[in-house]
Amino acid sequence: MMKIGLVTCLEIPEADPDEEIQLEAIRQAGGEASLVPWDDSLIDLSRFDRLILRSCWDYPWRESEFREWLAAADGQTQLLNPLAVVQWNLHKGYLLDLARAGVPVVPTRILAAGQGCAALDSILAEEQWCSEQWPQIVIKPAVSAGSWLTARFGPTELAGARTFVEQHGVDRDLLVQPYIRSVESGGERANVYIAGQWSHCVAKSPRFSGSDEQVGISQPVLAEDLELGEMAIACSPGKILYGRVDTVRNHQGKPMVAELELIEPTLFLKENPAARALFGAACVDRS
Repeated sequence: MMKIGLVTCLEIPEADPDEEIQLEAIRQAGGEASLVPWDDSLIDLSRFDRLILRSCWDYPWRESEFREWLAAADGQTQLLNPLAVVQWNLHKGYLLDLARAGVPVVPTRILAAGQGCAALDSILAEEQWCSEQWPQIVIKPAVSAGSWLTARFGPTELAGARTFVEQHGVDRDLLVQPYIRSVESGGERANVYIAGQWSHCVAKSPRFSGSDEQVGISQPVLAEDLELGEMAIACSPGKILYGRVDTVRNHQGKPMVAELELIEPTLFLKENPAARALFGAACVDRS
């Protein structure tokens, strides 16, 4: 029986709606599954056949520790998604890689750590803040999860944006992106991939610091989203067990990738019972 550890953390920032579902899915598929907090140094990782990253949602503010743990874990057992994939996906600069590969993405500028407000002002001037394409801005860490330190600023809130950069951009890279208005009406569409193949789609609301994620029922896949998702997944530096491609619509109604989540995305198995067996089977597959 394959022993599988689902990687979480000792102090999880928020409940994982899929936790018990994932454990049971693996057991139903013939595997032995248990939770493994990545920051519990007493656990012998070598006793697991596989470690699958799931609700390890505290890594953005423990990045150095987490990177060290990833390397150590990879030396003791099979890590999924693979280490190379995770390392690439940790920093949201991967969005620039997608753009260079021809994948339509939410316009993204990186404010390097310590560059400060002068660099922010330059970005806003170059991108014509308050234009149709950049009506408002979103600033968040380049290494982040959920809504951690994610803030939106309107045309009259430059002072607030500057303060945010001064407070949070000293020792970490920040992303500066336009706020996509379409999320208010159509929201984001989260397309879930299991074993590299599209599985299901749900609609979800955007999140900012302090807000909860609102998730709708499963949605039919759109052909243009499927094409976009395949393009994004193809940019991964390795084969994936799971992944999620979040898409939004630009001001012209065309889809763009907002996120390609290959580390610890919620897979919305609660909203899609049919995908549970697929997830469990993929976790224990030895091929």
